[in-house]
Amino acid sequence: MFPDRKRDEMDHIEIREDVSREDIVSAFRSAMVGHFRSHVPGTNINESTLLTTDYLNHFHELVMLLEAVSSEPSDFSGDLMAWHPLTYEEHFSASGFRDKNLAIAAYHRAPPKIRARFDDTVAKLHGEAVTLVAEVSSELNEASKIDENRLRSACENGAARLRALIDQANAIANGEVMPDPGDSGDVGGQAGVDALFDQR
Repeated sequence: MFPDRKRDEMDHIEIREDVSREDIVSAFRSAMVGHFRSHVPGTNINESTLLTTDYLNHFHELVMLLEAVSSEPSDFSGDLMAWHPLTYEEHFSASGFRDKNLAIAAYHRAPPKIRARFDDTVAKLHGEAVTLVAEVSSELNEASKIDENRLRSACENGAARLRALIDQANAIANGEVMPDPGDSGDVGGQAGVDALFDQR
């Protein structure tokens, strides 16, 4: 009886030694990612990255406002000045997006390297957007007559900078991974996503 008990205890010790906390966390994370991926088909959420480009509509709205203000400042200046940055979660919480709860939950389970790159690009978008709104608002609030050429130039240049960053964020969300400046060669599609996940 005692030898059997001792053998059971030894087996238990071996299992604890073989399975580290990191292994358990990794397995749990993989299971959660798999769970969310099983729910995203038929939605606008990317199955590989667990992100959706619908969030970028928040910035497309600002681009359209800049274009509108450049030609009709009096009609759209109020809308432009009312624009403010929203996080991924804030955007979907306030939206009518059909799968908004799934989008928020999936975002929090997005593979860390993909989400970090996406979040970094969004942070640049927010920084650029806040600067642009302040610059254009300053032009619109000038006591003297608005310099239409300067206003148009500020709006057009700003919209172009925003579009470039939106394209970057869009590529990341869709798994069309853009290389870092130091990378050699282009990395895109599933191969690029897998490279960021450190998977084969």
